[in-house]
Order: sequence, then C-alpha cells, then structure tokens
Amino acid sequence: MKVVNSCLFVNVQNEIVCGDGSFKATIEHQIIVGDEGVDVEFLDITNIKFMGLPIDGYKEYQKFKEKMSEMGIDIEKMIDDACEGLITESIIQSCKDRWEKSKI
Repeated sequence: MKVVNSCLFVNVQNEIVCGDGSFKATIEHQIIVGDEGVDVEFLDITNIKFMGLPIDGYKEYQKFKEKMSEMGIDIEKMIDDACEGLITESIIQSCKDRWEKSKI
C-alpha cells in the first residue's frame, strides 16, 4: 500500500447572536488540513431562532430571509459579520498540529 495524499477534516460549531440578540443560530465550519495547506469552509446553519421563535427547515429559513430582505435587512451579511473571526489562528494551528500527528 502507498498513501499518496492525506488530509484532516475538523468540524467546528459556534453559537452566534446578531441583531441586538434577536437572531441566534449555530454555525458550522469545516477546517480541512492537508499537504496543500488549510482551507476553511462554511458548512451549515442550524438551531435558528428569531425573537425566541425557532425557524425550522430550509424552506422556512428561505422564507424568513426573504421577509427580512423585504424590510431591508440582509441576513446573509449579518451572519457573515457575526462569523468574522470565529475560526482563529490558534484553532487552525491546533488542527495543523493534530494533522501532523496523524499523518500516515
């Protein structure tokens, strides 16, 4: 057997709060560490609540974003802003260290 490439996938969840606390959600990113470097990708948004009320499922979330957009509120930008800095250099370094230890 010859291993020609390997990588490590690490999923990271963070809770975000936006809009003076009216919007809350769980954000999941995936950190991929391999021979070519590190990549961080947005995976999913779950446990969405607006003013304490859950927004369940993809269709309901799309309706919610559309309604907010009609009121001039850009939910995607709000989420992007809240995600800024969630995946820190120390988290990335920890993933790199773990990958180095796990290489075959």
